[in-house]
Amino acid sequence: MGRSAVVDTEDTGTTETLMKSRIEIFIIFVFSSVGLCSDKPDYRGTWVLDKERSFSNPSGFDQQMSITQKGEVVKLEGKQTTAKGETVISESYTLDAKEVDFTPTPAAPGTKGKRKSFWLADGRSFVVNDTITTESASGQVTQQVIRKWRLSSDGATLTIDYHFDSPRVQGESKRVFVRKR
Repeated sequence: MGRSAVVDTEDTGTTETLMKSRIEIFIIFVFSSVGLCSDKPDYRGTWVLDKERSFSNPSGFDQQMSITQKGEVVKLEGKQTTAKGETVISESYTLDAKEVDFTPTPAAPGTKGKRKSFWLADGRSFVVNDTITTESASGQVTQQVIRKWRLSSDGATLTIDYHFDSPRVQGESKRVFVRKR
């Protein structure tokens, strides 16, 4: 009997250790599933353009936006102001590297878009790659717009690098935003 008591004690200790390990693994899984242990940055908030640190934007350009983020989906609602007036922006990016159709705004009738959005290897930045196609009198016109979103380590500054390429214009611009507190 004494011998079986020793075996039972050892088995109980091993069982308790195994149970604790399983509970720890479960807790880690639950927290990482809901994003509490996620390494991905939090882009949520209200952002205002810092004109002094931004460049190559149209004269009189201003922008503010509100961003929500849930899992791999980032949604942007905002407005841009130029000398020509105000434009309302409403966009959504699913950061899964799958190409999706979207309707560019503002755009001429018949304009179509394809979008692919994905995280970069650093896990703190993502890319939005838009291909926009418009029918014109001289045929189909394709424009490529690539945006790289990068959040500072303190979460206070959002930088969006724009690269655009179309038959009429090629260029780059940078928009730096500060989080409104």
